[in-house]
Amino acid sequence: MSAANGPVRMMMANEFWHGSTGRGLSEGFRSLGWDVAEIDVAKFLADAGRSFASRVAARVTRPASVRDFNAHILALADQLDIEVMLTIKGTFITADTLRALRKRGTYCVNFYPDVLFGHVGSSVDMLRLFDLVVTTKSYHLPYLTELLGEGRTEFVHHGYCPSAHSRRHPLAQAPYRWDISHIGNPSPHKLEHLVALAEAFPDRSFAVMGNRWAAAAAGTALERHVTAAPVLGDYFARAIEQSRINVAIHYGQVGEDGWEDLTSTRTFEIPAAGGFMLHVDNAEVRTLYEPGREVALFSSKAELIDQVGYYLEHEDERLAIARAGHERCVPAYSLTTRAMEIAGLVSARRPHATRGIAAPSA
Repeated sequence: MSAANGPVRMMMANEFWHGSTGRGLSEGFRSLGWDVAEIDVAKFLADAGRSFASRVAARVTRPASVRDFNAHILALADQLDIEVMLTIKGTFITADTLRALRKRGTYCVNFYPDVLFGHVGSSVDMLRLFDLVVTTKSYHLPYLTELLGEGRTEFVHHGYCPSAHSRRHPLAQAPYRWDISHIGNPSPHKLEHLVALAEAFPDRSFAVMGNRWAAAAAGTALERHVTAAPVLGDYFARAIEQSRINVAIHYGQVGEDGWEDLTSTRTFEIPAAGGFMLHVDNAEVRTLYEPGREVALFSSKAELIDQVGYYLEHEDERLAIARAGHERCVPAYSLTTRAMEIAGLVSARRPHATRGIAAPSA
């Protein structure tokens, strides 16, 4: 859809690596007919390396890099007369930049897809400076409403990036490499469940992919299943497609409020890539997929082990669930759809900032 007087002029300031939320949303807004200027924070504050010396050097140069990043945001906003600025988490965008953007009439949106606030380069106080905070966590809503007031926060689900998370093979012809896999970073909660799974299936091929697993799994039955490096983009999707069972388990309770993920990007990326998903059970995931037909669920270590054993032995059922889950997910749960939802929220609050853009239909 295009606006009556030309496309909506939008800016996004976050990371845009292939398969990221930023990449998926920018593609989604363009599909609506919006023009999107991408300011990649990684080009200003790139990972300087893993060595101690590299990390020290990055900390030394960070203040200057943050200044350059924010100066570029403001210069481009003025040059392009930006109407809507969206960022993911708001990392390294300063309070002065947000005040200047809002003063010039730019509507500022923070899309927040994480369980906790206050990561490096962001803060809870910073959230107060956005016109709208869109969280992917339904349990955030009471907290954010109290923090920001009525009408300044909304809930929109995570999604998958269509250009990265897709199938390459018919389901029945997937070239499997692993019987079981998990993609994500470690936590004590995950480790407990995945070690139990490794102990229960010592002869099955098992891959655990993500950052910091080598140290977390050292000395356990899971250690030999940890891959050498995480996977991203196309190869992330292939790892899903090439696993008979993809375990979607979340970090566990975190923070003072004991928040715990109900869904994550994996909830959508696994079915989008054609994978069979064995997901931790909760009421929210049951609103997205039909249990036993589009997703398999577990609620304990014992049930996780039972479900893995069952579906490894019942291939026809496993493939049927993977197929139905894919059909449910694609394209309904894409980041293109999420961009449409966000566009509708912005349009309802700031019609002149999104000229002629109608809210998406239900």
